[in-house]
Amino acid sequence: MDGDLLNGLNGAQCDAVTSEAAVLQVLAPPGSGKTKTLTARVAYLIAHQQLKPWNIIVCTFTVKAASEMKERITGFVGAEVAKQLKLGTFHSIALRYLKQYGQHIGLDKDFGIADTSDSKAIVKRIIKQHDLTIDAGQARGRISTQKAKGIDSEHFLSSAKKIEQQEFATVYRDYEATLKASNLLDYDDLLLRCGFLLRTHPQCVSNVEALLIDEFQDTNNIQYDLMGLFAQQRNVITIVGDPDQSIYGFRSAEIKNLSRMKQQWPDTLTINLEENYRSSGAILHAAQHIIEQDESRPPKRLQATHSLGMRPILRKLPSATGEAKWLVSEVQRVQAMTGNLLQPNDFAILLRSAALSRAIESALNKAEVPYRMLAGTRFYDRAEVKLIIDYLRVINNPDNSEAVERIINVPARRVGEGTVKSLHEEARSQGVSLWSLVLNTVQGRCKPTTRVTEATQKGLASFVNVILSGQTKMADSQTEQVALVDLMTLVLRKLSFEAYLKKKYAEEYEARWANVEELIAQATDASDPERLRAMLQEDALPVIDGLEQRTASSVEDTLSLFLANAALTSSSEEKAEREGEKAQQLTISTIHAAKGLEWPVVFIPACYDGCIPHSRADDNEEERRLLYVGMTRAQALLYLSCPIKNTQREETTMSTFLVQPGVAAFFEEHGPSVTQPGVAGLATTLRRECPHQSDIDKAKQAMERDEDNYWPLNGEEPLEEVARWDHDRGTGTLPAFGTTRPAAVFTSATVSMQQGFSIASATIKPGFVSVATRYEELMEQAQLQKVDKRAQQTKVSLASLEEKPKGGKRQIEGQGTIASFFAKRSRLEPASETEVPSTAISSVRPLQEISNLQAEPRPRTTDPRYIQHRPRNAPLPGKPKGGAYDGPKRSDRYISLDSSPPEAGTDENQTSDTLPTSDATQQEPPAVTTRPAPSFHKTSMQAAAPQRKTYGIKRSMNGWSNRGGKR
Repeated sequence: MDGDLLNGLNGAQCDAVTSEAAVLQVLAPPGSGKTKTLTARVAYLIAHQQLKPWNIIVCTFTVKAASEMKERITGFVGAEVAKQLKLGTFHSIALRYLKQYGQHIGLDKDFGIADTSDSKAIVKRIIKQHDLTIDAGQARGRISTQKAKGIDSEHFLSSAKKIEQQEFATVYRDYEATLKASNLLDYDDLLLRCGFLLRTHPQCVSNVEALLIDEFQDTNNIQYDLMGLFAQQRNVITIVGDPDQSIYGFRSAEIKNLSRMKQQWPDTLTINLEENYRSSGAILHAAQHIIEQDESRPPKRLQATHSLGMRPILRKLPSATGEAKWLVSEVQRVQAMTGNLLQPNDFAILLRSAALSRAIESALNKAEVPYRMLAGTRFYDRAEVKLIIDYLRVINNPDNSEAVERIINVPARRVGEGTVKSLHEEARSQGVSLWSLVLNTVQGRCKPTTRVTEATQKGLASFVNVILSGQTKMADSQTEQVALVDLMTLVLRKLSFEAYLKKKYAEEYEARWANVEELIAQATDASDPERLRAMLQEDALPVIDGLEQRTASSVEDTLSLFLANAALTSSSEEKAEREGEKAQQLTISTIHAAKGLEWPVVFIPACYDGCIPHSRADDNEEERRLLYVGMTRAQALLYLSCPIKNTQREETTMSTFLVQPGVAAFFEEHGPSVTQPGVAGLATTLRRECPHQSDIDKAKQAMERDEDNYWPLNGEEPLEEVARWDHDRGTGTLPAFGTTRPAAVFTSATVSMQQGFSIASATIKPGFVSVATRYEELMEQAQLQKVDKRAQQTKVSLASLEEKPKGGKRQIEGQGTIASFFAKRSRLEPASETEVPSTAISSVRPLQEISNLQAEPRPRTTDPRYIQHRPRNAPLPGKPKGGAYDGPKRSDRYISLDSSPPEAGTDENQTSDTLPTSDATQQEPPAVTTRPAPSFHKTSMQAAAPQRKTYGIKRSMNGWSNRGGKR
């Protein structure tokens, strides 16, 4: 047995498992095998210290962690022993004590648990009732915070001085009163009431021989107190945690609990686990450098067990949209370059805020990359499931007025929302529950002041019939064999629930009914006698001599237990994760939700100040720990990126954590060049078989690029993106550069380069437009056509150049020059035999020389290699300088709205700043047949003119000529 327990453990892990210390702290960094150590410690206490499994409490923070731990312990000690452990989350263990010993502190045995929707509804109603200005969401969060600190409503009310504090105190007081009247406890109450129970009746835990706690750095003050109360008989405690992963301060997690523990138990032994079994050496070195910026943390080493591997990437991108496109392209490139060693399941995108996912989801959808959102809607929060659960909750506890209000008119019974709220308010003023008032109204024992129509009366009677039928069914369980599934079936039949789903959710009916069938299956399992006994035995606490203990026996007790577990469980998330593991899908998650998980490749986008560290964060050190946690989720490849502009198009500054001295040395500026040795290294780190070179070559055939060289390293837009008329909107349609986009689809265009060339946005809107504005538009369009045609000439003149090999690194210095811009062919333009890529220009003439030539006066006869370019502030051809028009005031000086512009170069007011055009480009532009925009934004091609007064005209088929040419 000893050999099995210690098999595969390193020296520090063995010391932690076999330690004889009563109070033990195991500090376990990411990937150091803490779960394996903790489960082995539980098995060691049972096998070698002869502790009884039913006298051992193991606390975790998630249902998933509890399930994983139970599965591992089962492998050590067997299923029969493992199921006797009191293992679960803090809340579930507290619930067990309250269910079986709650009568000693005045708790009714049928108390319910107020879920999140209950709590929110109560707070909102109180705020509306008192006409308060406090925000409901903030008030609910503050109530939870106060409870976590052990501050009750009366204490807060007595100390409130400011108006805002008094408003919150009122909400807090009435919230507690509502819970009490409804026989409900919220999640925080479970811990508070359990603490009160164990203080006043310590004999409840007199049997506890050992307590073990996972993720101790996430405990709040109440959970810390519970630790001491659970272990108060023998003080045998083992905790596993890592202060560097304390990221739940917003949930009142207290990082100082580790030091408090040493003060309370001075003989505490601390063992550090230092070997990391998850990430490559390069990832660990970068993460370690980030976390060590916090000089207040205790120094801890983190030793990699894998090879150095590929360095993490810190990438600059021009925008959030560009960042999303780059991210998707890099997923596809790396997957192909590794010969499909990496599958979609191996990639994760970790976000500081869930709101950042919009642009990324859009890019993934366009690229048809399958993905899943981690921690989506919980099973018990889905509308159809929650509705059935609420009916069962009201049957079990009709005083739950919030649940009654939610279901009283679902399915529709012609009981209006206004009527329900009025009845609820009337019930509150009378000091009774909403159910009591409705029941008395239906049975004729009272007449409410709220107006109740005949149709509403029938609807209320229908609702009462469902609830009373369910209660009768439960009462029959005392005399006959009635199962929980029978009660649920009765409710579904009374509600005609399947027909209701077909009518309300016609397109989603099958998926929603499948959820209902899943709930029925759970009720069936809970109704099975063998399963019921096992469930009750698992939740039962040891019998304490001289201490009364409640036990569950009837369907009523089983229902109460079923509903309590439903309120606390997150099995749906586990199910979603299991389904995600079967399907090949990239994962999108917040960093908080990803804690404890790992992926071969991790992307952390939006690494700028305001996002991480977050603008609303109170503790920058916790934000640093959050980045550290995200980075250490990666096993083999880690990408961090920072867009120059965020989703609101605001300028950003790279995260302060990533610009500290020395950080850059741990990162590459672009994605890795994945070679055969690199693929072999990835396979070794991931413990997978390395693909053959032929598989890699085959996967690479469909790739456009085998290097991360499309997006410039300095964060500017790629020339290919700049050349897109619609690149800002990401429509996915690229016109061939040098062609004219029809005005009807000329939605937006922005062309920006280092030399200052730009075209502003134009939109087609109905309304009036001034003649001068329209004239400027037409002139600019004509000029753009000439520029495009000149670009075509330039490409033909460069036909003899050799094409640059695929995959070469982009020369950043050459980007943005006029030559490279106009010589670059649009991606959708068909390639001709004489065309060459713009990147080849540098081999004809040095880029700096071309830039210098652009500044020189142009000769009347232009060499084809010289590209036409008008200086930034030059006026449009034919447009006079200055503010108002000062030419001859003749009718022929105006342009009709539906006419074509005059030929470029024929206007007598053309300035010398405009370059001459060759014969090839002296063609009349096509007529503009669509309606113009009411305004055209100023661009760098257009000199800024003083504001002048113009008069708009209403457009017609005849244009300006219909008005006689008068201003």
